[in-house]
Amino acid sequence: MASMNAWIRGDSTLSASEKKTREIILYFIFGGLTTLVNLVSFIGFDKLFGMYEVPLTIAALRFDLLDALNTTIAWILAVLFAYLTNRAFVFCSKGPFFREMIGFFSSRILTLIVFEIGFLQLGIIIVEQFLMQSKDTPIFAIGSFTVTYLYIVKIGIAVFVVIGNYILSKLFVFRQKKPIPAAKSVADSDVEKET
Repeated sequence: MASMNAWIRGDSTLSASEKKTREIILYFIFGGLTTLVNLVSFIGFDKLFGMYEVPLTIAALRFDLLDALNTTIAWILAVLFAYLTNRAFVFCSKGPFFREMIGFFSSRILTLIVFEIGFLQLGIIIVEQFLMQSKDTPIFAIGSFTVTYLYIVKIGIAVFVVIGNYILSKLFVFRQKKPIPAAKSVADSDVEKET
């Protein structure tokens, strides 16, 4: 078992199993904090500009473009936070900063479109068309803070976003380069044949 200090730093004394466990635990801790950045940004923007509406109708479905703008601003802040924390603490990357950052943001565009904007709009459609409630209908209050259907939909989406982003980070952004085995020379092949 590695020391706590080695575990926190993610140094080379960790076994492969310990590295994997550390990575997953830290990813979900920082994923939770990223979700918090996203939600606080989204709710703050909604509280400032939620009384306005920029309607758009597509195929008889009504959308509010302000929700998409709000989601995009919250996404940018959250992805910047996520990149910095994932690079430094989760994947301990020493790769080229800007190349990884571009890859990180690019991979997150998929979750922005599919989950953050797509599922948000789908959730709003479900609330407004099937539950016959406005997205801004209060469900309950915590002190002076009112929780609406919109916020519940946003929180539900966060689960899909964290899982999707972990997969994208592992596969495309912070992947570890596997060492390429040295090519055998003709002389090495001859030695092997003789033995």
